[in-house]
Amino acid sequence: MVTLFNWAVEDQLLDVTPIAGLKKRAVEGTKDRTLSDAEISVLWRELEAANGMIDDVALALRVLLLTGARPGEVAGARQSELIDIDDPDKARWEIPAERMKARRPHVVPLAPMARSLFLAAMDGRQGGAGVFGSRFSSRDTLARHSLSRALQRAIARLDRHASAAASLANNPPTPHDLRRTVATGLARLGVVREDRMAVLAHVAGDIHGAVYDRYERLKEKRVALAAWEQHVAALIGRGRP
Repeated sequence: MVTLFNWAVEDQLLDVTPIAGLKKRAVEGTKDRTLSDAEISVLWRELEAANGMIDDVALALRVLLLTGARPGEVAGARQSELIDIDDPDKARWEIPAERMKARRPHVVPLAPMARSLFLAAMDGRQGGAGVFGSRFSSRDTLARHSLSRALQRAIARLDRHASAAASLANNPPTPHDLRRTVATGLARLGVVREDRMAVLAHVAGDIHGAVYDRYERLKEKRVALAAWEQHVAALIGRGRP
């Protein structure tokens, strides 16, 4: 029910959700779904093929899988947030505080594949401030729920004879699971915890992290995300991006 009302608000069918302020019922278990390397490869190729999917949605899902950003941050990306996008060495995505969960600005350095996806999304767009276009004329950016629906449809189209495709279909991931996959993948690659937290825009819970430490770790994040891109590129047979 919560998802339904949130979707209606995001797609501007409602001004506000009628259940705003209600406490969520406790749900047993933890959210721990991550994609295996084989699942990443299968899903990436499906998203790359698009197969009837809106191109901007397919691009946005791949950006999510490369950057580890939150689905809402990717869906709402604006062209004004992309800095030095024409410079491969400096390209970055600067998300303002008002669009961040922790209400702190966040900088995402763009490694080559992520940068190319952003450029592809903006190529040929006629006006509009959003990076990823919406099919709704009243919206300038994608609705967050569009990513969920597109991911579900992409997985439903997979040939389940392949074991990785079958595992995706039997335990379908959500867009947020792609973010968790990036975090887990960075850990497997040996990226230290502080840098993983910086990539995910997680703030340390102590007073030092929450108040005093304002170092952006841009250099470290760029190295971490470049390593993750190289891993993904190898999975899909691209070699170094």
